[in-house]
Amino acid sequence: MPGVNPLLHKITDRIADWQREYPNRPFYSFEFFPPKTETGVLNLYDRIERMSSINPLWVDVTWGAGGSTADRTLDICGNARKYYGVEPLMHLTCTNMHKEMIDS
Repeated sequence: MPGVNPLLHKITDRIADWQREYPNRPFYSFEFFPPKTETGVLNLYDRIERMSSINPLWVDVTWGAGGSTADRTLDICGNARKYYGVEPLMHLTCTNMHKEMIDS
């Protein structure tokens, strides 16, 4: 992505870099919810691939309530970076989660 350091991991740094480089130009990010089925995951990857063409600063993937989609969230975030070149952000949902799960 032009003007943004691809090695930065803090979203606030990515936003600041973008605003310095393109002061009057909006940036984009997308939020995704992990699908519950493998077919849904394949569909999501197709969407991430298509939507990455407009160079979002990051994609947000929700970590399921109660850890229901936790492993899937990790896989999606890793693949978003590896195969589609977009910076992932995991959106932690703490509803119905044990403290130990959040701390791990």
